Amino acid sequence: MWDNLLCGAERERSMKRKAVSLIVVAILLLGFCVFELLFFKGPVPNVSAVETLEDIGVYWDENCSLRVYSIDWGILSPGEAEEVVVFVRNEGNESFLFILTPQNWVPENASNHLRFSWSCEDSKVEVGEAVRVTLTLSVSPDITGIYDFSFDIVFMHLCDLFTFFRAYGSRIDDPTYAPEADFDGDDDIDAFDFSILRVNYGATL
Repeated sequence: MWDNLLCGAERERSMKRKAVSLIVVAILLLGFCVFELLFFKGPVPNVSAVETLEDIGVYWDENCSLRVYSIDWGILSPGEAEEVVVFVRNEGNESFLFILTPQNWVPENASNHLRFSWSCEDSKVEVGEAVRVTLTLSVSPDITGIYDFSFDIVFMHLCDLFTFFRAYGSRIDDPTYAPEADFDGDDDIDAFDFSILRVNYGATL
């Protein structure tokens, strides 16, 4: 009889220990999930595709032998910035001014937490000339909920003012629409495009 009572007590203690262990594990898991949702800001991997017009070449080297098709920014933590140097060559028959615009952010709200910028001494490129361009991607220190993303970097000509204002207010199906004036690539030419034009003309002329 005593043996049965001892066995029963031992079983009860064992079940209590297991129940306590399960509760502890559940609390730890719940705490980790809450912490991750509220406070975790992990590294952000990302890649950008590079799109150009036919007469613009983008290369990794000054000799223009290694073409750039995409840019792997590596792993960026909140508050960090990464710089990448490329060379833009005029492969057409006329000199031009060029402009870079980021488009097609995935997810769409990634652009709220990331800042893409570029700089060069002169964005006017003569025929056959290559210029050094520095691309910079900065991550907001407050970024949360985005663990990977992508966007396109579009190299295009900076259109002249006459072309832009003639096309201003048009959409892609309008006869006055000019794709070279649609700097943000949203199929219409509006105040956002004008803002891009104004900033880049002020920086390069």
